[in-house]
Amino acid sequence: MDEIKLHKLLEIQYLKGRLDELHKAFPTVLDMNRSRKLDQRIQKYYNKLKSVDELAYHLYQVERTNSEFSKSKSKKEMVGLLSEIVDVFNTIELDNKSLILFDKIKNQIEKY
Repeated sequence: MDEIKLHKLLEIQYLKGRLDELHKAFPTVLDMNRSRKLDQRIQKYYNKLKSVDELAYHLYQVERTNSEFSKSKSKKEMVGLLSEIVDVFNTIELDNKSLILFDKIKNQIEKY
């Protein structure tokens, strides 16, 4: 592998890492058409990745889409499991510790 290819691969890896960090730090920013400063900052890295290697850009988009799908699927499964626990807790008499746990679980379900 020559130095130019190596530099390109390392730049792609760096840009993907920065995008991952920004998406992790600001997970609610999904719409790149909004013109907020944060969106522009993320868009800058997307544009740079696309200019370095268009295939890497498209693969990263697929990777992000798959990741979001997996997360939403996991959340649905978790809510289902927590709902089952709440149903069981509703049928038994609970002590103080169990009531606190029960309230935490209900609050978690409401967040989703």
